[in-house]
Amino acid sequence: MCTINIKVDEERLRKVMPELNTTTAIRLWIQQLIDFRIKEIDDENEETVDIEEARALIHETIRKEYALI
Repeated sequence: MCTINIKVDEERLRKVMPELNTTTAIRLWIQQLIDFRIKEIDDENEETVDIEEARALIHETIRKEYALI
């Protein structure tokens, strides 16, 4: 684990999220954001697709895109 310091515009943050009315609340919210993003990155690294599945996904995406034109 490491500890980092960040600067947050508290006034602006509290305008959009009034429930973050203490430094502790802001710290916990930021920690949740970081933890969630790390999990997303880890999950993305675990996802693998074989070449045929990838090809099928690409063709499906192209069909959908051109169907909208």
